[in-house]
Amino acid sequence: MDIINWDGLIKGEPWTEQSAVTIGVFDGIHRGHRALIDRITSSPYRSAAVTFRVSPRQFFHSASYQGDIIGLKRKLELFAEAGLDACVLIDFSEDFSRMTGRAFIRRLSRAVNMRYIVVGTDFHCGYRNDTDATAIKQFAAVSGIVAEVAPPVMEGGLPVSSSRIRHALASGDYGLAASLLGRGIECL
Repeated sequence: MDIINWDGLIKGEPWTEQSAVTIGVFDGIHRGHRALIDRITSSPYRSAAVTFRVSPRQFFHSASYQGDIIGLKRKLELFAEAGLDACVLIDFSEDFSRMTGRAFIRRLSRAVNMRYIVVGTDFHCGYRNDTDATAIKQFAAVSGIVAEVAPPVMEGGLPVSSSRIRHALASGDYGLAASLLGRGIECL
């Protein structure tokens, strides 16, 4: 799997190969994240996950930030194991935080020759979270890109999420945490 820095991607030549992309923090690479990744790795395009070297939550809420479920090294290992062709890493910064979501998606789309994008229903990006999954679909429709908003993966009547995993770990419910992750917690 190729690991590409955002700044190098944007300053470099656009990809000639068409791509399928998913975007997120991917804290934990749980079953919901895997559903997004599986959709792009099963496409005929070069698959790429776009994520952050350090979580934006840490940038904005450093005092209350509880940390990631897994570290960057493990995240990259799990991405590679899932069959991704590339991972674009963003170094979140004050400048990056001011970019609108539409500008971010437009720049990403051009740089990676995007043909397919998959996000979750709760997806938001850009300055003050100005761009959601609906806006991604609208951008894609006028740009000739196929966009898919994937429904959440459910367990026990609730969506699989990083916050549920954190809560399960904090309360000692390691069985639930492992089930939500889709792998043993020893992999953390």
